[in-house]
Amino acid sequence: MAPRYDKRLVAALVDLDDRKVPIAETCPRLGDIAVNMGVPRPSYVHVRRLVRAKRDYEDVEQQQREALRQIGGDVVTKIMLGRFVDPYDVAERVRMARAS
Repeated sequence: MAPRYDKRLVAALVDLDDRKVPIAETCPRLGDIAVNMGVPRPSYVHVRRLVRAKRDYEDVEQQQREALRQIGGDVVTKIMLGRFVDPYDVAERVRMARAS
């Protein structure tokens, strides 16, 4: 059974993670923070799992923001060209972008 890590330690990991730094370097840094907090030092496997989950979540958020920017740009372009903007179509595209 996997240990439950202190919420402060998970928050520290979120702040500590940098995509430019390998997870193998982040793990001992987080371990030092855990020791200072007086909580168990996380294993590399758990740190890697948490970092990957965080990065995957950030990637999805970035894709959603990009999709919403694209929708906004399409709406502005249509308005500038004097074309009809179907609000139901825009709402559906926004819903689909947020669902992905």
